[in-house]
Amino acid sequence: MTAERSELVAEGYEAALKLQRLLALYPLAFRALWDRPSPRTSQKRALQALIDRKVKVGLLVGGNRSGKTEAGAMVAAAVAIGRGDPGVAKWMRDNDIPEGSIFKRPGRVCCVSLTSNESIRVQRPKIEQFLPAGTYWKNRHGAGEAFAQLPNGGTILFKTVDQGARSFQADAWDICWFDEDPECEMVLNEARMRLIDRRGRCLITMTPLRGLTWVWDRFVSDPEPGSLCQWIFGEDNPHIPADELETLLKSYGSHERAARARGEFTQLEGRVYQDWSRELHVVEPFEVPADWERIAGLDFGTRNPFCTLLAAIDPADDVMHVIAEHYRSEWTLSRHVEALREMFKQYGEPGLIIADPEDRGSRLTMARDHDMPTVKAKKEIRAGISAVAERLAPDAEGRPHLVVHSNCTNLIREIEGYVWDTRRSKADQPDRPLKKEDHAMDALRYLVFYHQGASFDAG
Repeated sequence: MTAERSELVAEGYEAALKLQRLLALYPLAFRALWDRPSPRTSQKRALQALIDRKVKVGLLVGGNRSGKTEAGAMVAAAVAIGRGDPGVAKWMRDNDIPEGSIFKRPGRVCCVSLTSNESIRVQRPKIEQFLPAGTYWKNRHGAGEAFAQLPNGGTILFKTVDQGARSFQADAWDICWFDEDPECEMVLNEARMRLIDRRGRCLITMTPLRGLTWVWDRFVSDPEPGSLCQWIFGEDNPHIPADELETLLKSYGSHERAARARGEFTQLEGRVYQDWSRELHVVEPFEVPADWERIAGLDFGTRNPFCTLLAAIDPADDVMHVIAEHYRSEWTLSRHVEALREMFKQYGEPGLIIADPEDRGSRLTMARDHDMPTVKAKKEIRAGISAVAERLAPDAEGRPHLVVHSNCTNLIREIEGYVWDTRRSKADQPDRPLKKEDHAMDALRYLVFYHQGASFDAG
């Protein structure tokens, strides 16, 4: 070997050793969040939104192999180390994480798994890969609580949901990370009390395999102030073989597959609109052009909610946008009509209002006393459901022809809980959905079925 070549080998060896030392000291510095352009999901964009200090409870909801636990571990490690560390600072810069989202000082972190086995097998090793050399562990591989002390003073405590709510008392943390949603709501409530002193926040990374639980009610269906939910899909993760994942997911039923593939909160059995996905079908409101056709669907109610949905159809691609809703109970018909006039003034006057055919008296009163005529809907339930399902189904380009604006919260809530009635025996069971919280569903069916071209009688 020549002297020149020997010198090059020595320099390369020294560079490799230096890189190895840097990896040991600053492992987070060399990690990148995966990113796909919209409309595909992005681990990077999701975390950028959830790590904002204004978000007190963040849900990163993902399908299997989406990288949600990896993202949670990165955040937990970054908070424990602090942005004053060069490795954390570089990770934040490389992934466009806002500087103010993580304190400069080392932090106190609590990481929560459902059981000790999951803590030992999943959560602890996920975080360990991002911690610097010299981290001291207590009970790293044992059941029960574990503890990690970082060289700069940051700390990480590992707990489990099955310890119960009382075990979370008398502590203070900058962040509490739950890997999977706790079955017991009291555990989360008690953990959040430990965040107050340090102005901390809570992060939940999860696949919603338990269906429409209290987590869905509290943070998705009707989100409490200061909470935010973001989704990432396993099929969008560039580090996972998409064909292998797709093959495995085919072994599940359609509802569980929706939860495992896209992190959808669903009734795991019997959901009526199986193609529904918030990621695909919910869009942010925008000013709808005045020349788009408007149509409304109306379901009467007194003690039950009176619901009216206003839709606008994009003439360029025949996509129906549900742009506004009126959803109230215990109001007089006159008061509902006043509210509808205000809604139509803001969002545009519908050419037709397609109304529940069974309440002829209310339809006549609206026409005669309030100058708001309606058209009687055909109430073929199964055919109407098929019309809605056809619009929800993605076309050849992957785009649905029915979308809902995010301000229509009651419609979104109802469509996600709309299931078939399975209470009777198979022999006697009608092909009908469960008659429960379906007022927006009826209104949607009326207007979509009408626009499909069904015939109606004026009344």
